[in-house]
Order: sequence, then C-alpha cells, then structure tokens
Amino acid sequence: MLLSAIALLSAACAAPAETGLRGSGTVLRSREVDAPSAAEAIDTPATAVVERTLTPLPRLIPTPTPFALVESDPIVPVDAIPTLIGGGTDAEMHVLPVPARPPISNALPARRVVIPSIGLDSKIIQLSTKLDRRGQIAWETAPFAVGQHKGLAGPGQNGNMVLSGHISSPNEGAVFHSLPDLKVGEGVIVATEERQYLYRVVDVKTVTPDQVEVLNQTPDPTATLITCVPDGIYSHRLVVSLRLV
Repeated sequence: MLLSAIALLSAACAAPAETGLRGSGTVLRSREVDAPSAAEAIDTPATAVVERTLTPLPRLIPTPTPFALVESDPIVPVDAIPTLIGGGTDAEMHVLPVPARPPISNALPARRVVIPSIGLDSKIIQLSTKLDRRGQIAWETAPFAVGQHKGLAGPGQNGNMVLSGHISSPNEGAVFHSLPDLKVGEGVIVATEERQYLYRVVDVKTVTPDQVEVLNQTPDPTATLITCVPDGIYSHRLVVSLRLV
C-alpha cells in the first residue's frame, strides 16, 4: 500500500505522458476529446462528468442622449457678463477698459515698431484682456515691449490699431518714456513678418482713463499709441493718433 501511494504521487508530479507511450501504463485524455466509450462510461461515476455552459456577456448598447446641444445656445448667459465701466486712475494702469464691440477678423499681428524721431525700436507682443483688481475688464500690459491690443485692426488694415506701453515701470520697463516728445507730422513704422507700414502722426492729446472712444474703430487705416502721463503720477493717458501713409 505504501509503495502504491508513492507511485501514484510520482505519477501526479511527473510530466504528462504521450498517449500510447510504451511502458507508461497510463493513457491520458484531453477534456476536449469525444465522449468516452461504453466500457469507460461504466467505470466512470456519473458525478465525474460536469457540464459547463459559458453564458455570453451582455452587449453594452449606448443609451442615446436625451437632448442635443444647440449651437446657437450661449455657453455663458448674457446677464452673467459684467458691465463695462470706465477705468480708474491707479498707478501703472495705463490701458483703457475694453469697449463692447465685435473683434475684427483676419487682423495681422504687428511684430516691431520703429519711431526714428524719438529713438524707439521695440518688439510688439499681443495683449489680451483680464479682470483688474476691481473686477473690471481691462487690457493686459506689455513688459519691456510695446503691446498690440488683440481683436482690433492690424497693421495696414482698415480700422484703429491700438499700441500701448509703459512710460515708466520698475517691473515692466519704460518703452514709451519718450512718447510725449512725439510731434504731429513725424513718422511711425510698424512691421509684420511680411512687410512694413508707414504711419504719420496726425494728433497728440491727453485724455482721462474713462475716455474709451479713443479706441473706436475707423473706416480707414489708423493707429493709436497710448501711455500714462504724467510720469510717476499716471492719472491721465497720452493718446497719439496715426494715419497710414
């Protein structure tokens, strides 16, 4: 009995023998073979055969959306948009509030501005809008460069192109420090990546921060240069109006 138990254990741990191998004394059958013969069925208990039926998983059918978004529906309700109010007189806030109007399409971005009479040669960066500390919509400022206000006219394009810069700022430079010296009749060159445009000064004036009409669009190609005055006080805005030559 002991030898029989050891032999059975050794057979269970050994590698499977091929069917009909001489000297093995054992024939192993796969579970996928045909039904056993009549003699084998007699020796096999009925409980040894277990029928397993694989139940297919249910298919997940996406549920249709009960409603469709309409392209004309606004994402933000109209009454949630803050009312535009005139700007204040905080130091360094030389950019005027954003007036309510549709943007001009296909505006070419300006890359460089040169004003020979005041020795200015500066790169131009694009400025978007933001909320100031009072929660009002205002333009961003350009550090150590002139900024072009996005959504308005581009160089050489019909409309009013607006360029702004600091007259003095310890953190963002003084690119427009000499802008008050600009005089009527002097030239301003604005360049894109493709070509240059020559503008000429037609007006120089000082306004209060809430006079947003200086940003109004025009039927012909014009430009507006803006900075804070007086230097160190920043209570008003110097506005230089240009016209394309």
